[in-house]
Amino acid sequence: MDRKALIKLNDSSGFECTTVPVHTVDGLQLNGTFYRGTGNRIYKGTILYLHGGGLIFGHREDLPEPYISLLTESGYGLLALDYPLAPESKLPDIMRSIGRSVEWFVREGPHILNLDRSDYYLMGRSAGGYLALYHAAHAVVRPRGVIAFYGYYSLNDPGFHVPGRHFLQYPRVSDATMRSLAADSPVAASSSEQRYLLYLAVRQRGNWIPFVSGDRNPVRDYELTKQQLAGLPATFIAAANRDPDVPVRQSKMLHKYIPDSELHLVDSAEHDFDRTQTNELGLDVYRKLAAWLDRNSEL
Repeated sequence: MDRKALIKLNDSSGFECTTVPVHTVDGLQLNGTFYRGTGNRIYKGTILYLHGGGLIFGHREDLPEPYISLLTESGYGLLALDYPLAPESKLPDIMRSIGRSVEWFVREGPHILNLDRSDYYLMGRSAGGYLALYHAAHAVVRPRGVIAFYGYYSLNDPGFHVPGRHFLQYPRVSDATMRSLAADSPVAASSSEQRYLLYLAVRQRGNWIPFVSGDRNPVRDYELTKQQLAGLPATFIAAANRDPDVPVRQSKMLHKYIPDSELHLVDSAEHDFDRTQTNELGLDVYRKLAAWLDRNSEL
């Protein structure tokens, strides 16, 4: 069957939504959801979006609709990508899968999605920000820019390897609950309410990085070095100044080490402030993102 024939079109307010198959991993179909404005005459580029969830939970269609509308109305396409989740898939498998998805877009995406240009950006929130940074540093075809919302580059941050104060305020998740939430085969989307308990459990125990990596020392292969950060393209960074999950120092250090970067800090104690404080904080930051994208697309 022709691959284009598998695409289903859905209408939404101000943009159209298309689902496209990307590739498979161990029998698991990985898809992308492509959003494009309906009234744009000029197409400025495609944002490849990777969701957050600590590499354990979440799904590709988690970006709030106001931001999708803002970005697509500004002339950008948004391709939200599946990737396999831990612990069913470990970090090396996750990275290989995302690398294949990026290669698929570069090789086939512009034709399949009928795009006017092949320029792309890598964007992610939280763990997705880490994934976007990593793949920007390792991409064969360099992205035009990187967008990291409350992301990180170092897996060796002390806060990732000790029981987290923020997570210890919740009832302890039992080992039995952890076992019941893990599947027997790869998964690429999950109920955030249920699978969040897995993330909560490993942050309570201080063993999050080994849990997702399957390696006691993943820093060697999957942490970004200062040299790699210095070689990244233009980067937009946003975070809350009192983030209880990912230390804000990670965003500050990204800004320090990436020469062409913008850092936008908001006054909030919410990790994903753009989800919980959309009107109060999020929309202003995304308007700044759209302006940054326009400046970058004109270079």
